[in-house]
Amino acid sequence: MRIIPTLAPLALVAALTAACGGGSSSGGSTDDSTIHGASSGFEVRPVFARYAPGVPFGPEVPQALVQVMQNQACPMTAQIIDGYLMECDAGKTVYALQNPIVSGSVESATAMQIGHKNIWYVEVGLDSSTASKLAAEVPSMTGEQLAFTYGGTVLTSIAIDSSFHPTHFAITGDYDQSSATKLASQLK
Repeated sequence: MRIIPTLAPLALVAALTAACGGGSSSGGSTDDSTIHGASSGFEVRPVFARYAPGVPFGPEVPQALVQVMQNQACPMTAQIIDGYLMECDAGKTVYALQNPIVSGSVESATAMQIGHKNIWYVEVGLDSSTASKLAAEVPSMTGEQLAFTYGGTVLTSIAIDSSFHPTHFAITGDYDQSSATKLASQLK
């Protein structure tokens, strides 16, 4: 009978799927195939793509994702679309983010003025546990872009290079004293 040779490969696939847990991870790590939504706290997430009007995408970004990102209106509530977490920053750039590599706590956040102008930034220091986790992740990520998020909003993004220091960083943007001070107090 010809059914047996046809069913044998299917039975093998079914047995392997059952033995491996149907695609679930047997270890303690998270399953990267399921995107995790925004948390109410601090996270560091790899950036798959970002969109700002007039800024071209690279050829590796699927056209369907480009269209979805172009149609997002910032500010927006963080949401999972096409397998990525979509979040905006204060400058109305839309980010397609992957799962967080680090979630943790901010130890210090201070509003700082640049020179004598009304230009401000927030200097952030991470707690030692969060900084250690980040320090362990970034050496293999040179050249990649990371987004620092808080409560479903991208605070800033950076390209990782050898000068990146995981214990502290600056959040820059269109901040005056009031908005920088407000952000600093929210992060603490």
